Amino acid sequence: MSIQLRDVIKSPDVEDPVNLHVHRPLQLLLARPLVRTPITPNQVTLLSLLAGLGSAACIVIGTPVSLLCGALLLFSSAILDGVDGMIARLKKTSSEAGHAIDGASDYAVNVATTLAAVYYLAEHRMPLAMAAALGLLAHVAWAHHLMLYDFHCAMYLRFLTGGRHSGGDRARAAETLARLRERRAPLFQRAVMTVFVWQLGNRETLIRRVNPRAARLAEIPVTGPVADAYVAAHRAPMRLWALLGNAPHMDLMALATALGRFEIYFVLRIVLFTALGVGAALWERRVTRSDVDPEGAPA
Repeated sequence: MSIQLRDVIKSPDVEDPVNLHVHRPLQLLLARPLVRTPITPNQVTLLSLLAGLGSAACIVIGTPVSLLCGALLLFSSAILDGVDGMIARLKKTSSEAGHAIDGASDYAVNVATTLAAVYYLAEHRMPLAMAAALGLLAHVAWAHHLMLYDFHCAMYLRFLTGGRHSGGDRARAAETLARLRERRAPLFQRAVMTVFVWQLGNRETLIRRVNPRAARLAEIPVTGPVADAYVAAHRAPMRLWALLGNAPHMDLMALATALGRFEIYFVLRIVLFTALGVGAALWERRVTRSDVDPEGAPA
């Protein structure tokens, strides 16, 4: 049986257009043969991490050729970043631990490439203090944008699948961490899961500040009419949230790497994407008013 794109993506509604029409088809080309091999999702995640770190090294070198190589490596990292999830879904090996390792890899690649970009800017374009300030603000913006996207993606998929999707749930992640500690799992696994639980806690705190009602809706039971109403009301804002995911960041950062113009990407992330995030948050708050309350009664 041929594996189709619909078999390996969660929903087109949670994908930005470039990710859906460029990244996903390329990822599927790789996933189809790899799913028939002993290669594990975590091994693909490691390849994605190595490609991202290689990109950072190329940025530090800073020659035109190395920047082009860095852009290709970063784009490769972005493609591999989706292949691991596809293989996990096809092999039915998805887990909170795998989700945590994938998130840690994304974070490490972002930190490494951002630091490398700050170094490049300080060497070629502006004072170190200005480059560091831009890099720090862009990183903080990226982290907050990604937390908001991840929450609303998980919430949307929870209602869309009738509760079958439960990725990124803090309670579930905490239970996984407890099991890892009980069986004295390798230190790396316990450390990554500890950080993952901490990150999910930060995400909950952010959501309760930005949209307390949306945070409460995460606790209500998923029923047919409630789920259908939620999906219908939130489909449009979800597509805006998708622009704040990691894939657009990777593509724009790869383009900035090829051109050596990291300051442009940093400003876009700080200003434009933050404006998109504020707009999406305000839209989400308005839509959430029409949802049901935590006890299931109409708003």
